[in-house]
Amino acid sequence: MDTLPHTSALCAVTINVKWPFESSTARGQWRGMWRGITWIVVLMLGLLPPQLQADEPALAMSPQAFAEHVEQTLILPVVNNTPGSAVAVVVEGDVILQKSYGVRRRGEPDEINTQTLFRLASLSKTFAAAAAAIMVNEAPITWQTPVQKSLHDLSFKRSDYGARINLQHLLSQSSGLIPHAYTNMIEDHASYEQIIKRLDKVDFVCAPGTCYGYQNVAFSLVGDVVEANVGTDYPTYVTNRIFSPLGMSRASFGRDAFITDNNHASPHVRARDGESWASTATTAHYYKVPPAAGVNASIEDMTHWLLAQLGDNPVVLSSAMLDMMQSKVIKTTRYQAHYRRRRGLSNTGYGLGWRVFDYAGDLGNVHHGGYVRGMRSEMVFNRKHQTGLVFLTNSEPGVINDMVFEFLDLYRDYRRDRDRAAARMAARLGAQGPRSQALMAPVGGL
Repeated sequence: MDTLPHTSALCAVTINVKWPFESSTARGQWRGMWRGITWIVVLMLGLLPPQLQADEPALAMSPQAFAEHVEQTLILPVVNNTPGSAVAVVVEGDVILQKSYGVRRRGEPDEINTQTLFRLASLSKTFAAAAAAIMVNEAPITWQTPVQKSLHDLSFKRSDYGARINLQHLLSQSSGLIPHAYTNMIEDHASYEQIIKRLDKVDFVCAPGTCYGYQNVAFSLVGDVVEANVGTDYPTYVTNRIFSPLGMSRASFGRDAFITDNNHASPHVRARDGESWASTATTAHYYKVPPAAGVNASIEDMTHWLLAQLGDNPVVLSSAMLDMMQSKVIKTTRYQAHYRRRRGLSNTGYGLGWRVFDYAGDLGNVHHGGYVRGMRSEMVFNRKHQTGLVFLTNSEPGVINDMVFEFLDLYRDYRRDRDRAAARMAARLGAQGPRSQALMAPVGGL
């Protein structure tokens, strides 16, 4: 559903249009046509009776005004306390805000722009889910195929449970292994291959598919399964099947690709005074697990990723794939999802590479965040409303923890006020009799 706002000096009307096209190009052409038609609507509104042109205390906010409101009330209070950041906001299918702030490294003049690379950290998991979905759609493997059928040397402490672990279990964080198994070894000098060989020492806390337990090492077995079934390494597969077709021209994998790029954001941690930021080294640890935390991307790249998750590019990610990834597979508690207590938050869970939850009456909210030393990332959206936000920063601001829900609150208020204004306008038009109703009748042939 696309919502096209139309305003004049007299009033504001919102027209809801259901685009009958899968193609984003076709939708773009129709958006342009409708925006042309709006000028006719505005002229017609100018012919409304004087009573309807009287003072209207609460007109609906336009998407552009909403973008400014989001920036002023939500984004700037955060970015003004960081070295640098970037944000993208999509509302009802349209990119209404894509902006960068600050510098790539504190004390140096180079500014962040929309092409600047950030580390995505655990937001990388969402790409692993998409890669798996594409593979399942094409290769002779299903979500329920046991992982050991692809990885013959893989063994677990409980062979009966290990034989049941499948791709869906890995991506939904429901393998049954003790949470964060060997995450500590990622930060040591052990290689990924060495860590995987020790999975046969890890205890299970439940049978696969019956409880949630967040993983980085075990999650990254997804990359090994992809490589075993498509005949190419995982980063190349993601680049060829996701980054390139979506136009994510700056996205990459690994520390070398990040630090050798002339336009990357340096990580920052709190200085000794506890208030200012100090740059720090780009650590290599979590680059050992590319599916879990190995992606680098710019805010422009992530705008494309957000649009793809909203269904804007069905050639790459079909609606069936999106349904699979964005639906709850395993229940989580609020605490396990790292969410603070909030009124209206319910039905928290983990899908495939994504967290999902219901909030304040809106079902199907989808989210994931990422953190590595000196970097944070957040992405949240609702496909039904075609609305979402991505935020990237080269620091660790605590206030970012509430950004996801505050954005959803702002959008809910925006939608409520818009719908109320439309209802008031419809009621007033109805009260004016046949002439006013005729002005708002559907245009023939559209």
